[in-house]
Amino acid sequence: MSYSNITENNSPIEEETFIGFVGLQPFNLADAKTHLQRYEFKPRPLDGDEVEIAVSACGICGSDVHQLTNGWKRANYPLIAGHEFIGKVTAVGDLVKNRQIGQRVGVSPVCRSCGDCSQCNSSHSQLCPSKVTTYNGKYKGYSTFGGYSNKVRVQASWAIPIPENISDEEGAPLLCAGITTYLPFKHQNIGQKTSVGIVGIGGLGHLAIQWAKAKKCQKILAVSSSTRKQEDAIKLGATDFVVIDEDGSFDEQFLRSVDVLLICGSGKTTQWGKLTELIKTRGKMVLIDVPDEPILLPAAALVYQHISLIGTFVGSNDDLKEMLQFASETGVRPWIQTVTNTLEGVNGGIKDLIQGKAHYRIVISNQK
Repeated sequence: MSYSNITENNSPIEEETFIGFVGLQPFNLADAKTHLQRYEFKPRPLDGDEVEIAVSACGICGSDVHQLTNGWKRANYPLIAGHEFIGKVTAVGDLVKNRQIGQRVGVSPVCRSCGDCSQCNSSHSQLCPSKVTTYNGKYKGYSTFGGYSNKVRVQASWAIPIPENISDEEGAPLLCAGITTYLPFKHQNIGQKTSVGIVGIGGLGHLAIQWAKAKKCQKILAVSSSTRKQEDAIKLGATDFVVIDEDGSFDEQFLRSVDVLLICGSGKTTQWGKLTELIKTRGKMVLIDVPDEPILLPAAALVYQHISLIGTFVGSNDDLKEMLQFASETGVRPWIQTVTNTLEGVNGGIKDLIQGKAHYRIVISNQK
């Protein structure tokens, strides 16, 4: 450790104990023994190109549930989740020139990249082969722990300044759900002349609808399995709403009606072939949601209509700055519920998300 690294008291960083809420085994809703526990740990030394952040608000993301339950089959325990959080810088490495003690910053699912590869040099640093994920990753032999802890250390270039008019609690979900749903609008040139469909009106979908409205899309079709969220979808900015029944049937006026279909939510009963029938010939289906199980999408549904299937993964540090500025200017904000930064509060937030009670993002808050 370089002792030119300094803290907010302008003194050398001393080894301290961080505190977080940890999963030690796959989370099972019905088994309290598997729920998160209080956990103390010694952080790895702060690198010269890093900052330390005291977390003030952290979103509970759907990805956290996939990881904590080991639904994606790649969780490494002990696991401290949280990859959409905001806080203030409490320490800076001796190589950091553009972040200051006390500055308010946010962190996304990626917390480090090499800066030299083709992906980093083309503003796709989230795809860097050497990237380090904010939690459930490895760096210099240490496990990375996320925003369910009181402090986190990340590469300074991934500590993104937060606009003043975005609060900690509303800003935190923008660092994952916000950038994940924003990026297709940028990369697929979705704008005023585009008809866009959004499947799943949840933590991702409710933001995708707002981006579409902010981009002034000519048609914004919200797609759901029932009318339960129709009123919300219209308030968020949808111009149209369609229900796809269990057998895949839907109102024929929406057949081949959108240029781009964003998949923001799916499940075991999702009729993937039927969803393609909403898309115009030569249109696009963009996968944003990552389900636990492989999807069953008939190739013919794509081939015979020249429909492209596209994946998208969060965003680069440049994309994050752009997205936050656009949200600041247009008023795009997540609909949130807050839980206290306590073991009971965090476990309760995870349970609510698993049980479908989120409306639409749950955020751990340090606010009294």
